[in-house]
Amino acid sequence: MRYAFLLLSSLASCALATLSITEPSAAHWWVGNSANTLAWDGKDPAEFSVFLANPDVNILTSMLALASIVPTYQTSLTMNPGDATPATGYTILVTNPLNSSDVYATSETFEIKKEGSSYPPQGVAVNASATAEGTGMQSGSGLASIASATSSSSSSSSQVGKGVVSYGALGLVAVSGLIAFTQSL
Repeated sequence: MRYAFLLLSSLASCALATLSITEPSAAHWWVGNSANTLAWDGKDPAEFSVFLANPDVNILTSMLALASIVPTYQTSLTMNPGDATPATGYTILVTNPLNSSDVYATSETFEIKKEGSSYPPQGVAVNASATAEGTGMQSGSGLASIASATSSSSSSSSQVGKGVVSYGALGLVAVSGLIAFTQSL
């Protein structure tokens, strides 16, 4: 009985250890020459590289490197696909940083829309982190977004560290609460 429990525990931890790309997806497209969200679940491996791929060589002749070394603990990253041809059939591949043919995870197929297109509706997501460096400077990366009740509501964006913070009225409250909670620790 004890061995069965250990076996099940090992299998569960292995299942949690793998990477899974949650954005982009069919429902969460990207916009060309714009800041887009790459999000994932999982803890292993510790770092990976990010590539953009499309099986249609008329759209993308080979994989396009978007990031060379990304720490897995971040769980999201703001990426710009540059002037990638607007089309469907794109995927994101996260790979071994030393061997890009060793693919850890592949996203769902998604679309890159032309520059200036609207983004897909977003759910509530808050992911923020900050680190202090020996120079006395602080650096941080984070992403906070709140879905708007209507498509006509306004929001503002500003570049913060390595991430983008987008907020409406509810987002401002959520981020303020996160900051107050962090300071109370």
